[in-house]
Amino acid sequence: MKGITYVFGNPAPLNGAGQKALNDKFNVDYKVEKVPQENFVEKLTAVVAGGETPDMIGFRPNDLTLFQKWAKQGAFLPIDDAIINKYPSLKAVPQEVWDQFKVNGKIYGIPSWAPIEGNSFMIRKDWLDNLGLKVPTSYEELKQVAIAFTKNDPDKNGKQDTYGLAMGQNINPDFAMGPYWQAGTWYHKDKDGNFIPGIMSQGRKELVQFFADLNKEKAITPDFAVLNWADTNAQFYSGKAGVFLVAPRGMSQAYMEGLLKLNPGAEFAVLAPFKQPDGNQGFTAGTGYARFNALNAKLAKDPEKLAKVLEMHDFSRNFYPAAQQNAANKDFDFFYGGEGTGYKMENGKRVMLKPQEGLDPSVYFQDNTSWVPAGTDPEFDKAYTEPKLIQVTKDLMALNGQMKHFYPPNYGVISETETTKGAELQTFMMNEQTKMIVGQRPISDWGALVEEYLKRGGAQIIKEMNEGIKERGYKDLVWK
Repeated sequence: MKGITYVFGNPAPLNGAGQKALNDKFNVDYKVEKVPQENFVEKLTAVVAGGETPDMIGFRPNDLTLFQKWAKQGAFLPIDDAIINKYPSLKAVPQEVWDQFKVNGKIYGIPSWAPIEGNSFMIRKDWLDNLGLKVPTSYEELKQVAIAFTKNDPDKNGKQDTYGLAMGQNINPDFAMGPYWQAGTWYHKDKDGNFIPGIMSQGRKELVQFFADLNKEKAITPDFAVLNWADTNAQFYSGKAGVFLVAPRGMSQAYMEGLLKLNPGAEFAVLAPFKQPDGNQGFTAGTGYARFNALNAKLAKDPEKLAKVLEMHDFSRNFYPAAQQNAANKDFDFFYGGEGTGYKMENGKRVMLKPQEGLDPSVYFQDNTSWVPAGTDPEFDKAYTEPKLIQVTKDLMALNGQMKHFYPPNYGVISETETTKGAELQTFMMNEQTKMIVGQRPISDWGALVEEYLKRGGAQIIKEMNEGIKERGYKDLVWK
């Protein structure tokens, strides 16, 4: 039994103790080739061209075009209800996520978990309190708060050295408080009923106007057009800006600790999505996957082998809440190489002892990403020890639990023109919209900008994307 997938960094040694433990537990001879991600497609295509397609192939999210091409050629086994309903970690996958791996009406990919929960923005609550302001619930309120943060000395240091929104090049973060305003979300439709990309929508125009208004008041980062992401972060975490991005996971505790060292009294509130002009309110759902796997079509002729592959795959996707991450949970203990050998527990957290030696079986499975069932707390806050970072994470997750989520129609749909021209078009639109924000091009030119976008390839992208959307059976906006 063989598999192939990708890794970031160096793969585990070929025959580590974890590999032997895996094979002993499942009574198999199973090996997965883990290729550094930058060389993955080159290696994968060479292996397949050589006629030795593995039993399982793990793809990166940006490999959808290759995956769909091979699926259409019959390379992969359809994942039907009989398979899905037999394995808990597959049954837990929402239909909206499965739909992204449909080719000609059949599912061919098995997603690895990623959160559907949406990002938002955190605001300096202590600054609001100092100025007697409330947490904003609309763009008009946010505009007034941002201007007040710029002009009214919210940190009470006697200097006019603060401003509202921390933003960097490519209008990032986008401060979109719902899918109506998001650049990458196909929420709007044109006069013919076709979904269109947010980057050319009415919602995006309104957002660009919002930024232009703030730019005139010096209420956004003054040099945002040339500011990289690290320096954009620094605007907020050095105490200069009052509003910035917050995500369910992946926040930097070091950044937050740096801010609190400078401003020990800093407090934060998380902004809820704003009510949209169409009456909807909520987050844009994430794709729900970080990578995905496909099964060799030949496994259909070997049911026993297929069952073993799926048994192992399902096991490796078990979710262990923090309370179960200890040696008392035998599956957890095995997966990470045994307490005292593969890992140790420090302050309630697992610490790998010698990760470079391959002592833990987890690194030898095709997929080792836990699938968090719907309604289960993924415990993102457990990644942190700083109380205020823990709190903003909990507040964001609570909002996600209270609000609806929009599932974009473009998820899982490939446009050949987007693949070849999308990056160039995105750069063009970002540059022109940046000019509008700083006053180098009037926003009254929006209609002309949209026409330029369409002529440069946007019209063909819209045509191809809508063909794919219709093929998937997506008809109208899906909020859940």
